[in-house]
Amino acid sequence: MTTYEREPLLAVLANLMEEASRRPGRLVLVTGEAGVGKSSLVEAFCVNLDAGVQALWGWCDPAAPRRPFAPLADIADKVEGPLRAALDAADRDQVFAAFLRLLRQPRRSPPVIIFEDLHWADEGMLDVLRVVGRRLRDMPILVVGTFRDEEVGSAHPLRLALGDVPAAFTAGIRVPPLSLQAVGAIAASSGIDPAALHRATGGNAFFVTEAVAAPDDEIPTTIRDAVVARASRLSGAAQAFLQVASVLGPRFESSLAREVGARAGAALTECLENGILEDDGGVLQFRHELAQRAIYESLSHEGRVTLHGRAVEALRRRNGDAFRLALHAVESDDAEAVLEFAPAAARRAAHLGAHGEAAAHYATGLRFVAALDDRMRAQFLEGHAHESLLVDDVESAAASQRAALECWRRLEDVRREGDCLCALSLMLWFAGDGDRAFETADRGVRLLETVSPEGPELARAYATVAQRTLVRGLDDTAALTWAERALALAERLRDEEVATHALTTIGYARIYLGDESGWPQLEESLARALAAGLDENAARAFINLVEVGKEKKRYAIADRYRDEALRFLDERDHDLHLYRRRLLTDLAELDLDRGRWAEADAFATTVAGGSRTAAPIRVKALTVVGRLRARRGDPDPWAPLDEALTLATRSGEVQDLGPLYSARAEAAWLEDDPARAAAEAQLGLTTMLTAAVEPWFCGEAGLWAWKTGILREPPDGSARPYVLHAQGRHRESAEAWKQIGCPYHQALALGDSSTEADLRESLALFQSLGAEPMARKVASRLRELGAREIPRGPRRRTRSNPARLTARELEVLTLLRQNLRNVEIAERLVVSAKTVDHHVSSILRKLDVRNRVEAAEKAARLGVKDGEAQAPR
Repeated sequence: MTTYEREPLLAVLANLMEEASRRPGRLVLVTGEAGVGKSSLVEAFCVNLDAGVQALWGWCDPAAPRRPFAPLADIADKVEGPLRAALDAADRDQVFAAFLRLLRQPRRSPPVIIFEDLHWADEGMLDVLRVVGRRLRDMPILVVGTFRDEEVGSAHPLRLALGDVPAAFTAGIRVPPLSLQAVGAIAASSGIDPAALHRATGGNAFFVTEAVAAPDDEIPTTIRDAVVARASRLSGAAQAFLQVASVLGPRFESSLAREVGARAGAALTECLENGILEDDGGVLQFRHELAQRAIYESLSHEGRVTLHGRAVEALRRRNGDAFRLALHAVESDDAEAVLEFAPAAARRAAHLGAHGEAAAHYATGLRFVAALDDRMRAQFLEGHAHESLLVDDVESAAASQRAALECWRRLEDVRREGDCLCALSLMLWFAGDGDRAFETADRGVRLLETVSPEGPELARAYATVAQRTLVRGLDDTAALTWAERALALAERLRDEEVATHALTTIGYARIYLGDESGWPQLEESLARALAAGLDENAARAFINLVEVGKEKKRYAIADRYRDEALRFLDERDHDLHLYRRRLLTDLAELDLDRGRWAEADAFATTVAGGSRTAAPIRVKALTVVGRLRARRGDPDPWAPLDEALTLATRSGEVQDLGPLYSARAEAAWLEDDPARAAAEAQLGLTTMLTAAVEPWFCGEAGLWAWKTGILREPPDGSARPYVLHAQGRHRESAEAWKQIGCPYHQALALGDSSTEADLRESLALFQSLGAEPMARKVASRLRELGAREIPRGPRRRTRSNPARLTARELEVLTLLRQNLRNVEIAERLVVSAKTVDHHVSSILRKLDVRNRVEAAEKAARLGVKDGEAQAPR
């Protein structure tokens, strides 16, 4: 095949293939704008492969919702083995296992795996990249991925996925536009002015070839015009074939096109000879997705609807793929077909862990649900509600669940009504309405006890009320009683899902009641959920282990599970956005306490910056953001703290309001506003005294009440380090905080001492943390004592650099400029790769750039020097 100006790039690919054959394998990322020739480059490379080398191609789909694991499905059609069976069974873990077995099969020569159009990759494929990329060390294979870099901005999930692949195993090739000379060579026999063609097309290879093939003397102004003009040269039958083909997508079976109504034979031959279509072993494809889109957009609305309807009927006769059927059903505007196939596609996507795609499939059918009877409508709406909740679209989830509830009531199906109420309870809690959430769950229990005294619905209801009681923080003993009742019934019914859910609540409640047996019960719940493949329950158990470890100041336990929890949510089920964001808020609070403020900032900002985040999760994230701003002396800590108060007041939950009022009292105190600090501390104290509060929460509220003069000593039940502080035993309090691992509280205790040595130690701690307001206060006290040579502390880096990067972000940026990948940066900084992901995203956002290369270039233009990254944190 003819290539223009691509020989150097082909040579690079050949060298990388040679390197991959000797192990480790390589991931090559071929990037460039749409139509520039990425696929043509890879095709030319594969044409020249040795005879024994197998090239396996897979394409990501432009359609939405995405088809989960679309490239693997394409590859499965070409190979023998368990991959197709795993995909057909919609078993996510088996898909990964089968694909890895395929890659590790003994061969004379290493295979080449091509993943096209990764900018359209679903979450499952992004996880495939991570899993394969981390195993390239032991696999002599070449993986080639193509994507349009103009469509992959700083927030695109593909960026984070690629950041998890070690840099040593990756290489990048950017395909540039054609030069004027190359355009001239292509247009040599067309009579078109090469310079004018180059100006009009920008050297885009696809645009150039389409413009040359167009019949008009004038150069088309858009790619669509060029494609349509080229197609206009075909016979009527060939144009009709292309119209059918465009509806079927970029790749389709020729037999399916005939069933939809396209006359093949001479018409197909004409399309192939003209070069608009290509034949890949019986599967037809447009030469480029841009061509398919151009033909499709030239159709009338009525024409599209008609052809999509024919596609539905043809695929139905073939017992076709649920995802394709759902897509064509929606585009055909056929309510009956949508309501038949969208739920099937959603369920299949959910089984593959693609909850975002599942929610989207359900959403496509919402406008048609009025055509269903009440029972089917309720089932559809509950499916949409469940999947929407998992991807943190709480508002949509609650709306669909309420609509389903009305259906069950009209049907007078008390059992399903009670079950629906309990599911709605969770959605109301995530929406920030704690009282209504508890009342709704309680109502569900009372209904179910009348009709299902030994049924699984009642077991779920007991578990739900237990959880709602626990999170209210009013009566841990009652929560334990409800959970034990749920566990006993679930064990009799052998309902492992309810059993593990209840067991998590039991462990959590017992720990808060001072019973150490709760820890092994939490761990048992996690082990049982993992063994049973109950991803949501496993996620909850992971989160509770981290959260309880954090709140009880048992940091060794929290640290033991944090990375494992992140890996589980990132790799095993990436679409569990709700659980992932909840974990991130716990990690933000944990890192705030531990003095890892850059990490806390990254986690909290990620959650708080989300357009859709459940209210209780958002409250925690905003509280951390506000606290950090206050402690570092950053501008406007009150904006996040005020938004958090609005949300937390609506929920009325002590576990949110108590820490928030302490944060607000601290912020006012740091701003030298004693009246406001006292008012906020009083609100916090009042809130805490209304419930059986965790000693650490009680102690913090009491400390600020003491510091602002409301109390003479912290209230009964306060954690000992707070009591020691208030009693003036500053060194003992500081030592206790040091043993626990809370440097800021250690410094606070020393900062109230009258001893110069204690104050100097406090100042050093505050300065190392970047806690400027407290550092100034302690330095002032030292001066009052007559101390000399008071350290001024390091220059504030985030204020001195134009992009306002944190010190940790400067460190990450320095390593980015050394072309290190996220996993390597994580090793250097002794943090997790996910933490580095968040820092990289923040850097790209603050610098307003699309990728790592642009970040390094802009940092140089702004004068951000590598040496600045060494500033103390």
